[in-house]
Amino acid sequence: MSDRNHRNNNSDDRHHARDDNRNNRDEGEPSSDSDKEISVSEVLYSASSYHAMVVPVSMTMILAALAVVFINTEQSLSQGEADMSQYQVWKTNDEQREYQSTGKNLAMSIGNSLVIVSFICAMTFVIVLFYKFRFMKCLIGYMIFSSSALLGLLGGTVFSVAIEKYRIPIDKFTFYFGLYNFAIVGTISIFFQMGIPTQVTQGYLVCTSVIMALAWQLAHFDAWTTWSLLVMLALYDLCAVLTPCGPLKALVNLMQQEDAPDMPGLLYEAQLPSGVERQVRRTGNTSQRNNNNTEAPPTSDQNNVIPNSNTLTNTDSATDNDHATPARHPNRRSNEVASLPPERIVKVPLAIAKVYHLRLIASQPSRNSAISPSSSNSSVSTSPLLEDRVNDDSYYDRQFTAAELCAEVEAVLPSSGGRIEKLPSRNRNRYQVYDRHGDLRRTLIVDRQGRVMQEIEDDSDDESDGEYRTSNSIKLGLGDFVFYSVLVSKAAMYSFTTFAACMLVILAGMGATLILLSVYKAALPALPISIFLGVVFYLLTRIVIEPWIQTIFQAPFYV
Repeated sequence: MSDRNHRNNNSDDRHHARDDNRNNRDEGEPSSDSDKEISVSEVLYSASSYHAMVVPVSMTMILAALAVVFINTEQSLSQGEADMSQYQVWKTNDEQREYQSTGKNLAMSIGNSLVIVSFICAMTFVIVLFYKFRFMKCLIGYMIFSSSALLGLLGGTVFSVAIEKYRIPIDKFTFYFGLYNFAIVGTISIFFQMGIPTQVTQGYLVCTSVIMALAWQLAHFDAWTTWSLLVMLALYDLCAVLTPCGPLKALVNLMQQEDAPDMPGLLYEAQLPSGVERQVRRTGNTSQRNNNNTEAPPTSDQNNVIPNSNTLTNTDSATDNDHATPARHPNRRSNEVASLPPERIVKVPLAIAKVYHLRLIASQPSRNSAISPSSSNSSVSTSPLLEDRVNDDSYYDRQFTAAELCAEVEAVLPSSGGRIEKLPSRNRNRYQVYDRHGDLRRTLIVDRQGRVMQEIEDDSDDESDGEYRTSNSIKLGLGDFVFYSVLVSKAAMYSFTTFAACMLVILAGMGATLILLSVYKAALPALPISIFLGVVFYLLTRIVIEPWIQTIFQAPFYV
């Protein structure tokens, strides 16, 4: 009898669990069981993502290995080791390590690695703080300076070593002129990208990774420090992305926010073929409305950062001149409006201007209602838009009526790009939001109540509940490119066999990471699996496989 009651209680618990899961799905919170299901589209997405990333990652590793092996002299190697010793607290060279015990070498290398990783962690927190408080001009300015110096100065070091080793005839003027153009074009293609093909930008990102792996001389660390550093970086990447207090997790969460600007120069983005899309979890509830009766648009993810709030582009911030305090002088305001280019002035419903916090033009507003053509004859009171406080930060905090939210107003777009266009539609008022590169970011719909909603195409039954949206790109951090290249370069300095083994297992680890990405639908660290496999197979190839192959060559076995 007790067993039967126990089974009934368990059955009731399972029914309650199912009901809770259904309620969670109704509230926009998917259940844990659905999180781990992999559909056919997700498998295709993983395969397409791997195909899109395997080419640039392979090119970076091959070029870095070739550069380390063939663009190095004894003088450059000794100079590189001397330079890298400055980053070590316990300074030793390979000759001294031969006379030290294994335990002491391991302890010193781990200590040096911890110091370097701690410095990287501290700098990552600084970047997170700069990004959180929108010090974008300082942050992007530093990144532009560092990238130009990397391409110009360190790239010049690589080219000069190659010219000296292979005795390439070239005069100084041609060398410096070509190096200057190489650095300037690279900086423009990485950070501005306007009018530059995507292949050029991707090529410069690959060159940046190769130069950083070689010219910053990461591969010139001694063997103990290099392998310890790679393992420590993999562990740090694991903690920084997955732990709640991790700096990389905080940065990803900030970049997922609606007002998040782009971060050029940190990520390699590859477009997937048309028709191959991945379901990406929304972090917000699309049915949740704010106090002003405006529906909050869904939050974006790291693969498709959608600008809004204070910006439409990646370089504007809340401290931009376009979001300054309200102008109290009408003449000054009219002069500012007259000086604006026509493409920066757009007519949109007040509801959309409120979502993006666009600066309004305090002139006679349009009385064309944004609800439907049938209501164009209706009179809508828009007198609040004539007040001097239309550009005040607190203006959007007030309560608006549905008529006010639907009324079209003249707004000023950010100075660095981006636009909003109205689509012709008979039944709906649809507006498309483009970034500064001209890429479509979202399609917004304004209903009769002044609510702003994002239009999403649902092509499958799995997406009918509105919990997922699609993304058609894949991004990988440049740091992953760099440390993949460091591992492969260090393996190539020993033999071709270790180079091939490490490269293959790194690509296999990247594929495993993409599969896990489809399972968990969240940002995952790309270093741990590949780095751990690379280190294990390097030691296995060097200690077991290569001696076995040499033994077979010396005394072949016949079957």
